[in-house]
Amino acid sequence: MDFITVDFDKSIDRSAFNCKIHPALNAYITQQAGQDQKRNVSRTFMYVEKSTLLGFYTLANASVALDSLSEDQQKKMPRYPIPAILLSRLAVDRTAQKQGVGKRLMADFFRRVCVVARHSGVAFIVVDAKDMDAASYYHSKLGFVPSSNNPLRLVLPTATLLKTV
Repeated sequence: MDFITVDFDKSIDRSAFNCKIHPALNAYITQQAGQDQKRNVSRTFMYVEKSTLLGFYTLANASVALDSLSEDQQKKMPRYPIPAILLSRLAVDRTAQKQGVGKRLMADFFRRVCVVARHSGVAFIVVDAKDMDAASYYHSKLGFVPSSNNPLRLVLPTATLLKTV
């Protein structure tokens, strides 16, 4: 079966979604995602199988301050806020954890970033990790680098991603 994400759809039952680890993510998908989508604040993409929500991620536009980047990342960057895409939330339902859903959601997110980056200036991908375990995963497995002023905010140059596709 293909892994397909769909745009946020309020008709999909989200009430049973439980990622087990972070209640704020459960609250977001059940109470806030639709409002953010309506107001064009962010976009949420859902993975649904047999009418059950198994995971989601949310992306938004962002900017990165030069002083939040590592010295290496600051090279050749402008002195004003740098355009970025923010992975603001990613969660997998407890019933689908440890089954590769999170990896597939990240792959889908990266695919969308590549599309946007070909049409707009996007210098970095930013992720706000919910805890140090998540930050460690983004760093060690995906190559994100912690920002200089917040270890839970990590960045990855979009150029790095585009080289791999």
